[in-house]
Amino acid sequence: ASLDPCAASGRPPLNRLGAVVVMGASSSKIAHGADYTTNVMFLCNHNSCRSQMADGWLRELRGDASVGVASAGIVGGTAVKPGAITVMGESGVDISKFTSDDVRDFRAGDFDIVISCCGCGAKLDPDDLKAWKQQERFFDWNLDDPPAIDPGDLSEYRRVRDEIKAKCEDLLRKIKDPELFEEEAPARSSGMNCGGCMG
Repeated sequence: ASLDPCAASGRPPLNRLGAVVVMGASSSKIAHGADYTTNVMFLCNHNSCRSQMADGWLRELRGDASVGVASAGIVGGTAVKPGAITVMGESGVDISKFTSDDVRDFRAGDFDIVISCCGCGAKLDPDDLKAWKQQERFFDWNLDDPPAIDPGDLSEYRRVRDEIKAKCEDLLRKIKDPELFEEEAPARSSGMNCGGCMG
């Protein structure tokens, strides 16, 4: 995700050849790029819900840690789900100006950790996308899809929001102490499909 350019300078928010300067969740720093020691990319089908919440949480929780973060859609961006914006706002994280972006607007080599939020790893098998699964660390969080299962009261959005927060906190612990990564096998996704997932 990046910030809506209409809400900032009016210039395009993405640069295919470099880092993106945005006003992220609780951050006015560059969202990701060479200024950071570790860069994390959250991927999902359309970069509309789960990956957006993960993006917002990691920006909020990283504090002074040298961790860059971005999110994108594997099959293209759409729009950030209003439910995701609402429940993140309830937790004090503003993602209302985030945009839904296409993974092709980023370079895999700029990221050290790639996380599929919804079991979409198989969609990264084509030649033009497989580099994303070949970065230093690739994980699949396989999160439930709130828009598909929420009964209308945002309860599933809140449950998944809280699950993502816990996973982001765990991820930050591992980034600070890389040996923790080695204590569990990488959850690489090679054949899972994400069905109708949107996030």
